[in-house]
Amino acid sequence: MATPCPWCLEPLPRSGGPFVHCPKCCKSLTDDDGRELRAIDLRFLLLRDAQEAQFSRFLSIGTGVAAAVGLVVPLAHFGAAVLIPLMVICHLMAVRFFLIRDAGRYVGPARRLFSRWITRLSFLWIGSIGYGFAVIPVVGAALAAATFAGLTWLVHNYVLWSLEREAERMPLARWEKAVLVLLAVATVVILAVVVVLTAAVGWSFAQIMEYVGN
Repeated sequence: MATPCPWCLEPLPRSGGPFVHCPKCCKSLTDDDGRELRAIDLRFLLLRDAQEAQFSRFLSIGTGVAAAVGLVVPLAHFGAAVLIPLMVICHLMAVRFFLIRDAGRYVGPARRLFSRWITRLSFLWIGSIGYGFAVIPVVGAALAAATFAGLTWLVHNYVLWSLEREAERMPLARWEKAVLVLLAVATVVILAVVVVLTAAVGWSFAQIMEYVGN
């Protein structure tokens, strides 16, 4: 993907560079210190204000929806096993599409990768546990609403913090790397445990059926 001009956002030609001025709008592509000028340097304030406004609307609507769904989950009985993962997935998709989609366009590839996976794994762990409490009648609805609000607030502030770091040309923080590694390792371990337990249950069931058959 071609690098866009920070002013007009038109893709810069792949050949003929590096450019000092944009061939389309003729504006400078470097700041006063001679550093590369990026879109985030110009648009961070607009992005922050827009996301803050969208965050308030998103939180007010989504928290009510999460509470309403939380009231239904205990009534679904075994269907809760489907509703709870669906709540996590829908929440993640809504946050990505309605809240942080624009911000992702103005960070570098490494930060974008870390941001996406930290967000996904945070939803997998916090969302699954928090929304899992929705099986509790009445109280579960409040916990589902709190999970929605807490996760949304966490992602919103992490993305704004990432934008600030990107605008200041600061590298990934050590804690970001540590959190991603920790979440990834924990996820792999849990999946391995689930696979082993599933295999053990399947083997035990097969042994029981064989014994009954004999």
